Amino acid sequence: MIQKAVVPAGRKRARLSIVGALAISAAVLEARPAEAQVNLALGRPASGSLPCNANEGPAKAVNGSVSGGNGDKWCSLQPVKFLQVDLGAALAVGRVVVRHAGAGGESASFNTRDFGIQVSTDGASFTTVATATGNAQSATTHDLGVVTARFVRLNVTAPEQGGGGAARIYELEVHPPANLALNKPATGSAPCNANEGPAKAVNGSVSGGNRDKWCSLAATRFLQVDLGGSGFAVDRFVVRHAGAGGESASFNTRDFSIQVGPTATSLTTVVTATANTQSVTTHAITSRTARFVRLNVTTPTQTGNAAARIYELEVYGSGGGPLPPPATLADWIGSHGVTLSRHVFDDHVALYVDANVDRDDVGWVLPFTSQAFQYAKRTYDPVVQYGPDRLYAFLHQGQFGGGTISSWFDAFSGFRNATDTGAGSWVRGTNIDLISHEMAHIVEGSSNGVHESPAFTVWGDSKWAEFFQYDVYVALGLQQDADRVFARFMDTRDGFPRPNTAWFRDWFFPLWRDHGGAPVMARFFRLLSQHFPTRLENGGRNPIYTRRMNLGEFVHFTSGAAGTDLSSLATAAFGPGWEAQLQQARQDFPGVAY
Repeated sequence: MIQKAVVPAGRKRARLSIVGALAISAAVLEARPAEAQVNLALGRPASGSLPCNANEGPAKAVNGSVSGGNGDKWCSLQPVKFLQVDLGAALAVGRVVVRHAGAGGESASFNTRDFGIQVSTDGASFTTVATATGNAQSATTHDLGVVTARFVRLNVTAPEQGGGGAARIYELEVHPPANLALNKPATGSAPCNANEGPAKAVNGSVSGGNRDKWCSLAATRFLQVDLGGSGFAVDRFVVRHAGAGGESASFNTRDFSIQVGPTATSLTTVVTATANTQSVTTHAITSRTARFVRLNVTTPTQTGNAAARIYELEVYGSGGGPLPPPATLADWIGSHGVTLSRHVFDDHVALYVDANVDRDDVGWVLPFTSQAFQYAKRTYDPVVQYGPDRLYAFLHQGQFGGGTISSWFDAFSGFRNATDTGAGSWVRGTNIDLISHEMAHIVEGSSNGVHESPAFTVWGDSKWAEFFQYDVYVALGLQQDADRVFARFMDTRDGFPRPNTAWFRDWFFPLWRDHGGAPVMARFFRLLSQHFPTRLENGGRNPIYTRRMNLGEFVHFTSGAAGTDLSSLATAAFGPGWEAQLQQARQDFPGVAY
């Protein structure tokens, strides 16, 4: 935990912690790992009952956006209300997400109360796969197991919480079955080589050559993945053996078992496979809750060769995402000591509020926070994605003003990311800045699986956040917010590293404008994780940076990220006095090139 050094006016001084079945051949409709996050409905042809207005047609519900205002939706007042999307081909579908009125910033009283979801392969004969009654949530997730569908249809029977007649759907998303193990923390018996560790078996790839696998010659060979959170409802496993990676099928695993359980030491065998010769095996089980999945290899090859070779271990489930977060939580940050109630959640964010929060005002919070966090994950941490659990967003009203965070490297938070913010009212306004600012701290202190922020003493609390906020607003199409903070940040002056420093005007905006936007800072964080000194913490659970950086080191690493020497830009922005530090940084970190 590190005391934030600079506290903007009106914000609290906060603390920042940064820092079984027989083996069978793979089915044709099996979803590949990389498809887990794909929205199959995005941009596909959509049809529906007559819209309320010409600009609220079915296409608005498959455009990937909920933030374009009240017209960014499909709306219908017809007696029979339906919305249908054509996926273009019969595909494996595992989950449907519906984003209702509240997801687009409208009153939650307009959220769809009763509706059904149907699927079809021909557009004529439909099968009902999900039914919802009494819904009040702004975003609903419907897990289907694995079904085959080309057409997905939403039938609305009660469009609002009251007696209103308008159906309002901001987004209809269709997802393939999700590989729950993708990029999750993995452990195993000692690898054959340092570059054939457990992580290679959950990276979503089998095409990276013979080293794109987990390999082990240990006497007891095992591979284990932590799905995270409270566990998942799992019902299917796919194991990709040596032949899937291009090696000889004689190296395919012959005998093995799969175990699952709530903890790493409480496991139950659910799959036993003997005499397998296939390169890809699929194993369906009765759905059960599991956080840990373990593959035990007893006979690693067909020939007697002793090396286990697993290119990918995939885990699928009817849940398709984390189990629902707890209904209540004790606020674990600082000395707050209040009980928080779960308001709404999706697969990425869980929103909790204290007893003072006016829930009618917070309909915008989950859609924005979820979109922003998803953007942060795919932009700044696409491999680790800030750990396996959701982001927990805590809202307070009339107390604990300002904001602070916990990260998935903090034991006190149960290794969970959280933003904790307080405001006098949660009407949207500029409160969006509170949430995005704290999210910026999670990014700087947790990217690439390393704890802490070496640059925190350079950019304080937090000039980096200005870059992040402006960029995320632009990326999410929130142009008015982007223009608003742009004007404010361009006029902001700070007393570090010299008086009257214009951080955004003279450093971060030119960096964003001239060097590729957000990817330049994504490269900065990646270079830190590759070159800046670390040690292990939390009993070896994760690395943490050993120290903070100086200004010369900061210029060196940022130049590496930009691919060009930024000394002139740094002199104009920060003045002189750090040049010797830069020369030393070039000697200390020769791998950072530009």
